[in-house]
Amino acid sequence: MESIKYLSKLTMNPKFIDFTKEELQKFLSSCKIEKFNKGDMIIKEGEKGDKLYIVVEGQVGVSKAITEEVVFFLTTLSEGDFFGEMAILTSHPRSANVFAKTDTTLLSFDITAYDTLKREDKLLFAKLNSVFAVTLAERLYKVEERIKLIIKASLIKDII
Repeated sequence: MESIKYLSKLTMNPKFIDFTKEELQKFLSSCKIEKFNKGDMIIKEGEKGDKLYIVVEGQVGVSKAITEEVVFFLTTLSEGDFFGEMAILTSHPRSANVFAKTDTTLLSFDITAYDTLKREDKLLFAKLNSVFAVTLAERLYKVEERIKLIIKASLIKDII
């Protein structure tokens, strides 16, 4: 019964608009359901990761440690958003902390399922990678905008 609910959520997610119901069912069958309580750490910056997550219920916060004492809050992700995709695309350690802001239900998709999909369903694999690429491009754009603001603030400070 839960899988029907999650399939419905994926079907309504604009990121998956180009996917057929069958493709979403296949993807969903490769995922695991993971539940976290408010305040639980889901991803710890610096650790090796092997899966990505899709938020199906609740909200997660994303933060980055600047120093051991200073943590910068980056964003809140909610239903339909995903995170951790770099873990299955690269072997780099996790680049941020992710924690449950509310009681949260996630779909997790690990590197083994990703590799299996690569071998068994190249079209679905390509569609998923397209979703990852668009999301990464959107995140890069947001980072560039933040950098511009930081540079602007620095230049204004230097003038004053």
